[in-house]
Amino acid sequence: MAPIRNVVARCMRSLVMKFTLLVGLLLAFATALLVLMENHAARQDLEERLIERAGMLGQILALNVSDDIIDLDEELMTRRVERMIERPDVSEAFITDIRRRVIVQTDTNIAQHASLAADPLIVMALGAGEMRLERRDDTVHVATPVYTSAGRLAGAVYIISPLDELRAAAADTARRHFFLSIFALGLVLPIAAIAIGRAMRPIAQLTEAARQASTKSLDVRIEVKTGDELEVLANAFNRMLARIDANLKRIHRLAYVDMVTELPNRERFRKEVERVARRAVEDNTRGAVLFLDLDRFKRVNDSLGIGEGDRLLEMVARRLRETARACDLANGSEGEPSLVARLGGDEFTLMLPQIDNEADAARIGQQIIGAIRRPFEVSGHQVFLGASVGVAMFPEDGADPETLLRHADLAMAHAKRSGGNAVQFFEPSMNQSAFERLVLENELREAVKEDQLVVFYQPKICIETGEVRGAEALVRWLHPTAGLLSPGAFIGAAEECGLIGEIGDWVMKASCKQAAEWARQGMNVPIAVNVSAMQFERESFALSVMETLEQCGLDPHLLEIELTESIAMKDPERVIEQVQPLRDRGVSFAIDDFGTGHSSLSYLTRMPFDVFKIDQSFVRGVAEDKHARIVVETILAMAKALKLKTVAEGVETAEQLALLREEGATLAQGFLFSRPIPADEFEAFMNQPMGARRTA
Repeated sequence: MAPIRNVVARCMRSLVMKFTLLVGLLLAFATALLVLMENHAARQDLEERLIERAGMLGQILALNVSDDIIDLDEELMTRRVERMIERPDVSEAFITDIRRRVIVQTDTNIAQHASLAADPLIVMALGAGEMRLERRDDTVHVATPVYTSAGRLAGAVYIISPLDELRAAAADTARRHFFLSIFALGLVLPIAAIAIGRAMRPIAQLTEAARQASTKSLDVRIEVKTGDELEVLANAFNRMLARIDANLKRIHRLAYVDMVTELPNRERFRKEVERVARRAVEDNTRGAVLFLDLDRFKRVNDSLGIGEGDRLLEMVARRLRETARACDLANGSEGEPSLVARLGGDEFTLMLPQIDNEADAARIGQQIIGAIRRPFEVSGHQVFLGASVGVAMFPEDGADPETLLRHADLAMAHAKRSGGNAVQFFEPSMNQSAFERLVLENELREAVKEDQLVVFYQPKICIETGEVRGAEALVRWLHPTAGLLSPGAFIGAAEECGLIGEIGDWVMKASCKQAAEWARQGMNVPIAVNVSAMQFERESFALSVMETLEQCGLDPHLLEIELTESIAMKDPERVIEQVQPLRDRGVSFAIDDFGTGHSSLSYLTRMPFDVFKIDQSFVRGVAEDKHARIVVETILAMAKALKLKTVAEGVETAEQLALLREEGATLAQGFLFSRPIPADEFEAFMNQPMGARRTA
């Protein structure tokens, strides 16, 4: 049975076989229905003919015995009846007179004939003078009146005709129709199977096309010219495949192509690096991954807008492709070409599949920097960018894309911290440095949460009188294990991880609280607080400062905010908008590190500042370096003309102090007077005799 079930199951998996069987069943059903209808009609026709024949036999017998009844010739009538029943289609016959008495019978069962003589058919036939017949079960009963030659009713004949011939004819017909049906099905089904197979051939094409499409061969097309629904289905299938192909290409493009520059994106670059690096390990060859970050792009993007920034990125991408192509041509057409990609933002990468040594990678990196440093023409403006390039060689610096990109990124960050526009190769020590940087950032976050930061204060001394005229608030980190750390140890990390704004807010609040406490003690000490670019660029900067002053209860005249010259000159108009509301309340402003940036004199005369802080790099060289002294003299003359105060930072010697006093400097701060000290030590410093400070 199992083989039969397998064959049946295999056949049922074929659509042609299913349709053929369906056609066979329909044909069998139709044939059976037609045979039944035909058999029924034939049976009725035969039955009518047999009944008609029985009537004719009864009439013949009646005619033959009409004279015999008159003559009462029983012997002759008996012979006639016997000859009648010798026929296969007559089973019984007898003759009655007009009074329905049996005259002649063929059977000795007289009682039976007596009952038949009383049969309603005899009664009706004699009463009406007409033949009467009736089918009873499988026999036909016929009663025919007998008339003499003179036309007088003399009696009746009664015959019974069996319908055995009807059953035999029906069985014979059924057998004939059955064999004819089998023959027809045997002839028609193979033809139907062939016709169905041909008609279903487009479905096989659709199935094959679907199979190929499942293997990503979406360029297959189906040619069906049947003019029916299958052709419509094939055309719809072709349109579907074309649309899926287009969508997959679009998805692939979205997944692997950067939409701004049309360069490969991070995912595509990662896959290519993985493939090439694996091959380099197998073939014992070398390659390089260059990580490029644009310098000053954010400033240009903020100034020109996102749209123009995208156009600038397109230009950068074009130059990188041209540079990579030139390097490929210089190295010959053999081998795999270089691959340029954009990772995101202003970060680009370049993969060099085959390179002989670090010198070649450095040369290509310098060519990239040179290409980027050429001016770009954007919206009628010349834009200048820089580039920092980090290089990781494979397989020695890593054999997988994640490691290579991370190492190249670390090298790029090192190049950027070193001033930018340089090529830096990855070194193993950078990993340790990056790890230490990460640990430092995490510890710094904890320091802000756990109040490990403290504020030190460095006095500002009046050069003429020696009085303390204020203090600069400087943050320190009281590290749990490393002890007291100066800003240089953690401010850079705070800027990179985005904590500088939070730290600046904390220093502002702590300094204002301390200054308010001193004011309640009778010491009105103006506090100078440095503000980072992140703090100052907030829209709510002025409002947050006023809220801090109100919360701490500090007179605004006792707060001085220091901005570096680079912050002040980045967007002078916005600086004026941010500074003026606070100055109107009494807060003073100072330009820190003045002389180290690129101030515009036209803006400088409009800036709402109160103090110039001369950078310590000029103060330290004022006694030995005539150029430094000229810068200091110029700043002091400018401040005097603008009626601004000046603070000289980094005063360490009496000679420096004397020269500053001679040039008219207002205030000084530095180690000559005091290092930055905690609040309690600052109070003690304030209580020192003024003569001691004046002597210093």
